[in-house]
Amino acid sequence: MKLNKKKSLFILLTALLLLPVLAGCSRQTKTKEKAEVKETSTGAASADTSSEENTSGGAPFKLAVAIDSGTFAYPFWLAENKGIFDKYNIEPEFQTYAYGIDTVNAVILDQADMGEAMDFAAISRLGGESQLQFIAFTAGNKMDGVGLYVLDDGIKEPKDLEGKSVIVQKGTVNEYVWEQLYDQYDIDSSKVNPLYISSTAEGMALVKSGEANAIWAGGDIQDQVKELGGVSMGNYTLINFAPRGFITVKKDFIKENQEGIGRLLKALDEASVYINENPGEAAELIQKNFGIPSENIEKALKSIEFDIRFSAEDVNQLDSVTKWSIKNKLVKYDFDIRDYINLDILREVYPERVTAGK
Repeated sequence: MKLNKKKSLFILLTALLLLPVLAGCSRQTKTKEKAEVKETSTGAASADTSSEENTSGGAPFKLAVAIDSGTFAYPFWLAENKGIFDKYNIEPEFQTYAYGIDTVNAVILDQADMGEAMDFAAISRLGGESQLQFIAFTAGNKMDGVGLYVLDDGIKEPKDLEGKSVIVQKGTVNEYVWEQLYDQYDIDSSKVNPLYISSTAEGMALVKSGEANAIWAGGDIQDQVKELGGVSMGNYTLINFAPRGFITVKKDFIKENQEGIGRLLKALDEASVYINENPGEAAELIQKNFGIPSENIEKALKSIEFDIRFSAEDVNQLDSVTKWSIKNKLVKYDFDIRDYINLDILREVYPERVTAGK
């Protein structure tokens, strides 16, 4: 009996001594796994920011991030796959939704801490008792980044859309884009048949079936639309408007997580710079998250302006979209967009990036 007790004590002490070694092996395994993700399709490892020293100096910043299933999620996935979030000691839990409006709804319902959405989608959830706040611009379509494609020989000009069926992403900025086209080209919207969709795949299915006569298409699906007979009528210059995307959170989250949000903005800025400078490599790094060819992702990346900032022009666009939407009863409440902009953290992290005057 005494011998068994001694053996048990020996085994226990040995196990305790091995714990640090095993923990170190576990960390090395996770680091190796992340390093493997960071290799490009050619097999050559890209610059690995996860090997850099952790810059936060504090506890991990954990948050639930609601992202869309398209281009505006790219900086988040790039920061994750390239180890940039690790560098800033950020541990995001991603929730993927079809569109930006869904990410905002997730924040409103406290299912997520942070969302990202285009201007119209986000402002449609403001007013009343809304606690949402814009804290930074994150990405915006370039004027030539999205095209209006028609699949009917009878459509020669925008006015010809009357009596035709068009694909509409209801509740998103795409709905606002169509309204702008109707307004500026004197199109009777009651004579246009909207085909409401809940995903890009659903929209492409309608194009393939021949049910849709027109669609706004970005770089990720333009080639597919062209192959199906789509002919470009122009791009966002038709309406002199290109959507801009913003990061949204609630007031209480800002109060309780200022330092962590500052770190996150730095991480997203680093990811944005990398995407802008290396779209091909960035596409390879995030391709696995979307299941579409990396060349399509690269085209989409080149059609987007990625940045972390808040300019006077950003505020003016939000203000213009808000006022037009209120006037045309596309939003429920009447409000001043400036009451929903909080730039304190962005101004502290990147003071030169804030030219909005608030």
